[in-house]
Amino acid sequence: MAKFASGALLEGIKLDPTSQTPLYRQLYSGIRKLILSGDLPPGTKLSASRTIATELEISRTTVINTIEQMISEGFLETRRGAGTYVTHRLSAMTDFYQSASDDDPDSFEEDPDLTLSNRGLKYSELPHQYEPEGIYTFRPSQPAYELLPHDIFSRLTNRYQRKPSNDDLTYADRGGFMPLREAISSYLKTSRSVRCTPEQIIITSGTQSALNLASQLLLDPGDTVWMEDPGHTAARCVFEGTGANVVPVPSDEHGFNPDLCPEEAKNIPARLAYVTPSSQHPLGYRMPLTRRIKLLEWAQQNNTWIFEDDYNSEFRYTGRPLSALQGLDKDGRVLYVSSFTKILYPGLRLGYMIVPKSMAEDFAHASTILQRSTPKLTQQIIADFINEGFFATHMRKMRRIYHQRQQILIEAAEKHLKGLVEINPVEQGFHCNAWLPDHADPEQVEQTLRAAGYAVNNLDYYCMKPLKKKGFMIGFAGTPEEKISDGIKGVARILKEIL
Repeated sequence: MAKFASGALLEGIKLDPTSQTPLYRQLYSGIRKLILSGDLPPGTKLSASRTIATELEISRTTVINTIEQMISEGFLETRRGAGTYVTHRLSAMTDFYQSASDDDPDSFEEDPDLTLSNRGLKYSELPHQYEPEGIYTFRPSQPAYELLPHDIFSRLTNRYQRKPSNDDLTYADRGGFMPLREAISSYLKTSRSVRCTPEQIIITSGTQSALNLASQLLLDPGDTVWMEDPGHTAARCVFEGTGANVVPVPSDEHGFNPDLCPEEAKNIPARLAYVTPSSQHPLGYRMPLTRRIKLLEWAQQNNTWIFEDDYNSEFRYTGRPLSALQGLDKDGRVLYVSSFTKILYPGLRLGYMIVPKSMAEDFAHASTILQRSTPKLTQQIIADFINEGFFATHMRKMRRIYHQRQQILIEAAEKHLKGLVEINPVEQGFHCNAWLPDHADPEQVEQTLRAAGYAVNNLDYYCMKPLKKKGFMIGFAGTPEEKISDGIKGVARILKEIL
């Protein structure tokens, strides 16, 4: 039951011992409200703490602690031998906060002249997409959470958590935990033909973090970025948010092609080009060696940076992967980025970027200013995970399982979706593309399927200019084998109703 103060000076203060808000906080809010509303004007003397405690049936300690807090904040003041008073210095503030209530945020009227910066406004206008909570079936970017080596992670975590050293509790090295950078350097040398020293590797909290860092260091407002279209919307948001002029460059069956740049933009020098040569996202095309060499020559002739997002290169299901662009680069103009998001799980927030040797120190220094990298403990665990062979074992296992899931999806689609959509399997990655008939509305298809629990992505979301064909991405990696066939049947039932 609520308690009210009976004394005239604290009339209106209500305390509720059953509330989750502590009594001292309720008392603080009550007195503060009386002061700011003018009911306790400047110069008013408060009752003695013992009297207040008796009136409100609370401990005197609670009252004393509240009064001391309000004295430290400047609401009250003490006069030696005379008691506690509402400070005179609040006379201007009482008018300013006349209608304010710290219990009700809506009571504050925000100044309409306070606005976002131009950059902030740009970010707010950019497209965004958040996965609905609880939807998992066929989500394109989702790995198999149920197959993560939790026991190994627990064992490696306990290694550092059981009795951490002082060094374990400090920040990681500038640019990231050096043993992890060394492990990544060794892994990339054999798996992706990447040429770099550990010092060239900058640990980030993911690809988005690397994009932000690179944009801050390499781009000025008004610079031009050529970007494959369709492409990663999140990357476009970063570039446009930093004030760059993003030019969409259509992708053909071999990925990014500078020759397809719009005529009106060909005379505008590109400061940076963003590409996903291993598996063009979201179309899945692989850039052949001849196109890669041509791209590097174009970048050299135009003095252009290349941002190579090595998206999903680890999960290739046919043939051997081609060398990364970074490994073919002779001029040090390729920034290579990848992450552990798909290999392990998104919540890990761990990625890395390889920068030119001449700029490694600059990037490492800037990373400590613009962003703190992933927690050191996480970096230590993943370094051990790689060095002790668990990473390679997990990769082999997941590559096999994801390929199986892809085949199950393709077979189920051939059986149940024939005549409704055309399934286009990709050579690597976590999704296939489903092409719709010309009369279909891809936005309606996406919304209807998502409402039924199938987290497909409309391909239009990734486009700056419309695709000639309409379709959606349908994932397989994060959906258990036993659920894929029934899921495809469900998709087929819905498509038959709306197409």
